[in-house]
Amino acid sequence: MENEKNDLRKISPEKLQKIKIKAIELRDQGISNKGVAQKFNLDPTVLSRWYSKHVKNYRQPQKTLKRGRKRGTHKKLTNYQENMIIKKLQELPDLLDKKFVQKIIEEKYKIKVPITTVGDYLKEWGVNSSFIKDFENEFVANVGIDDFQLTKQEIMKREGILIWVNVTNCKLETDISLYSISTRSAKNKLIFKFYNKQVHPLDLMNFIKQISASFTKHLYVIFSTKNIQFSNNNYRFENSEKITFIYNV
Repeated sequence: MENEKNDLRKISPEKLQKIKIKAIELRDQGISNKGVAQKFNLDPTVLSRWYSKHVKNYRQPQKTLKRGRKRGTHKKLTNYQENMIIKKLQELPDLLDKKFVQKIIEEKYKIKVPITTVGDYLKEWGVNSSFIKDFENEFVANVGIDDFQLTKQEIMKREGILIWVNVTNCKLETDISLYSISTRSAKNKLIFKFYNKQVHPLDLMNFIKQISASFTKHLYVIFSTKNIQFSNNNYRFENSEKITFIYNV
């Protein structure tokens, strides 16, 4: 006798959502509708409706909207594909930008994603120019506008370059924890790296060293330590002939 299917009406919304997410991920991995339905003791027709709706939501054509875009409207990747792209980016040792992420998506899944949509993904992943600007405003407010102007004038007097660096920790809806470092380079270009663990001081120092390779002038790096994992309380950010670290806790 066939096992009685789960009565979805008796499952809590939170548990049902977790079942949906996992079932859809398995379907994205190529497991058949019947196989996934058996695994979760679901009616195959229910699972089929879930997956059809999921595919429709995440692969709909791009449209021009006059008043901005509703979150998720222009997504082209499924949750599983998005997670795989993130893991791929976390493995890369080089600095990243929007065009590189766009290229990775197209090479891995043969999906052409507009650069604006790449920006939408990055914002959800904790990387966005507006986040860097928010940190700038927060830092200036903390130290005071007068003291900051003095610091800025001193940097200009030494013909140095001031760069702002944002260190972010975030958790996605799919329960993936994502850690990143980002800055704006020449011509306001967003440059970043992703990590699969909390950022350590050496991660930040290596990131800045890679950034400094693009400059001949001395860099003055402003950042916050609040999202950095220290191995001990006495760790210092060592300045060099080309880099000076300026930070608040």
